[in-house]
Amino acid sequence: MYTYNITFVVAPDREKDLLDFLRNDLIPQVFNEESPAKSPELKKVVEAGGEKPGPDHGLSIALSATLPTEETAHLWNDHTLLAALGDFHLKFGDHALFFVTLLENIYI
Repeated sequence: MYTYNITFVVAPDREKDLLDFLRNDLIPQVFNEESPAKSPELKKVVEAGGEKPGPDHGLSIALSATLPTEETAHLWNDHTLLAALGDFHLKFGDHALFFVTLLENIYI
């Protein structure tokens, strides 16, 4: 099992706009019934490397989901997620960014 994580970074005053976009646009688009990505979760970064978000730091919201295989994750990225992430750039412009991490789940 794999976890696909997308962390979005925007200005702190854009939190509501980002959450609205994720809940109303991106999540319904990429987690439909046919999607191999399951169990989406949103998480707000409250501290990173000892630093807390503030006016001089971006606000980070992470969206993660599970996928059964690495190959499935790459296909989902290429055929479903990329277009939706393009919509993110159209809405938030050059002053926002995201980064993607694909994690292999290791069970204890």
